[in-house]
Amino acid sequence: MEIGTQELPFAAAEERLHEQARAMTGLADFGDSEYLEGLRHWLRSLDVDAELSAAGRRMVLGMTLTALAGRLESEASLAAHPQVRRARLERPFVILGLPRTGTTVLHRMLCRDPRNQGLELWLGHSPQPRPSRATWDDTSAYQRCQKLQEVAQQLTPAMAQIHAMAADAPDECWNLLRQSFRTVTFECSAGVSGYARWWSTCDMRKAYARFTDNLRLIGANDRHRRWVLKDPSHLFAPEALLEAVPEALLVMTHRDPAKSIPSVCSLTATARRQNDRVFDAAVLGAEQNALWIRGLERTLALRKREPERFVDIHFDAIREDPLAAIREIYARAGVAEDAAAEAAIREFVETHPTQAHHYTAEEYGLSPASIRERYASYIEQAGVRLED
Repeated sequence: MEIGTQELPFAAAEERLHEQARAMTGLADFGDSEYLEGLRHWLRSLDVDAELSAAGRRMVLGMTLTALAGRLESEASLAAHPQVRRARLERPFVILGLPRTGTTVLHRMLCRDPRNQGLELWLGHSPQPRPSRATWDDTSAYQRCQKLQEVAQQLTPAMAQIHAMAADAPDECWNLLRQSFRTVTFECSAGVSGYARWWSTCDMRKAYARFTDNLRLIGANDRHRRWVLKDPSHLFAPEALLEAVPEALLVMTHRDPAKSIPSVCSLTATARRQNDRVFDAAVLGAEQNALWIRGLERTLALRKREPERFVDIHFDAIREDPLAAIREIYARAGVAEDAAAEAAIREFVETHPTQAHHYTAEEYGLSPASIRERYASYIEQAGVRLED
């Protein structure tokens, strides 16, 4: 870091991180102080709980600085466009299944429909009304995001095979939620048990109110297009999400947890092996296994009370006939079929083959039988199809 935060305890670096975000953006107003509670739990837990390598320390400082810079840019742009806060979000699709259940490919297929819009990674980092694509390469925020992605790919090249990211491609909503320092991604990036305990019961309503304002801001030039959003974080606070976006259709993806949980362990381990001073695969497996059932239970409780808000899409349906899965979502939402949209989605499927991803439950101290036992209620309620 440019101003010496590497040498300070994380909690003591709070003001310097703010200073660096101001210097990076040329902006000063962070807006409502609601984010400070999450930020301080995060920094304190990094000091008390995390055992970070030098690379891990750089990574979490970078995550924090990106969140603060994004908050500054968001605040300035919202102040410059106050009318966007009154805009209506036309019944967005929100994909919120377990990680590794087909959420990414479903998200990217839906975003190929020109009637829809997704949250491009660079705009998740630096919210502003989406400019014309022709201008992006010359935009400083876009260039900064591209550089961050280049560095990340150099540090963890295996990540691109598991979950590829690009500055100009749609990505997950946690990039907006981290402006409030309230997202599951933090506890998946480092061993921050204190932060995790706080986040498990924190009030997400203000975070989602800001999240929604940012969507209105980013989509200000594309109000006729439906938002398609995706993030496993939404599993943990679906009521707060729906309070902020009451017209959302929740697209819940399903896959045998004996496959999805080891897969998310593998994804998380790709980062944690670099970030942790001493990496323990079994500890990570136990943490992830407990984490995701908690999120599922919260969303399943809502699904039981309000089934009309949900459409269920199974992993094998996405894999075997993706266009049929898209049609099912559209039929539920009353969206007309469109030949040009189907052609764009078909072209994406044909040019983006599935990447091989190798993992086993046993690598993380788990077994298919023990996972299925823990997730038995979910498997039954959702009619999850077990895989060999």
